[in-house]
Amino acid sequence: MSTAGEVTSHSSRQLRTSAILTGMRIWMLVDIEPGYERLHIGDRINGTTTWCSPDTLPPALVSAEVPVRVERFPKTRVVDQPDWIATLTDGVATLLPDWPGPEGLASISGCLMYDRYLHLFHHTVPTAGGRIVRRGLVVRRAHRRPVGEHDWYTVHPYGAPHYTEQRSGLWPEWTVDWDCVELDTDG
Repeated sequence: MSTAGEVTSHSSRQLRTSAILTGMRIWMLVDIEPGYERLHIGDRINGTTTWCSPDTLPPALVSAEVPVRVERFPKTRVVDQPDWIATLTDGVATLLPDWPGPEGLASISGCLMYDRYLHLFHHTVPTAGGRIVRRGLVVRRAHRRPVGEHDWYTVHPYGAPHYTEQRSGLWPEWTVDWDCVELDTDG
C-alpha cells in the first residue's frame, strides 16, 4: 500500500512526490466481477487505478481540471513505452494510459477506474483509496435480441452513457456498463 505522497512499484522503487491537494471527492468506476463482495456506503476501498477520459463518461462522473503531478517511469512489462503516473492527492495516484508528456504539474479531467489486473502489465502500480460516500451505475440504452433457445439473448448497447442511482427497473431498456462509487479521499 502506498503512503502519503508515494507511488510504489513492484520492483520496490519508491518515488516521493509532493501532494497537489489535501483531499477530495472523486468518482471511481468499479467492475463488479463474480466472486467479489458488494461495496456499500461507508466502506473503505483501496485499489490500483487507471484514468478514464471524460469522452466515455456521463457528465456527472467527470472531475474537471484536477491538478496533478505527472511522473514518468521506465517501460511497461508488455510494451516498450513508459508509464505515466499522476498523483492527485495523498493516497490517490493513477496511471495515465495516453499521456503525451511531459512530467511536472498539469491538470486532467475524467475519473478513476479500478483495475485489479494493472500489476500484470505495468511495473509501476498506482493506488487510490477512500471511503465510499455514494454509489451509482453507468448505464446505456440497449437492444436485446434472442439467441437460440433457453431465453438467451445478446445485448447491443447504444447511445451516450448515463448516470443513475436507480438499481431496479432498468431491464430491458438499459444495460449496466459500470458500477461506480464516489470516494472521499480524506475518509
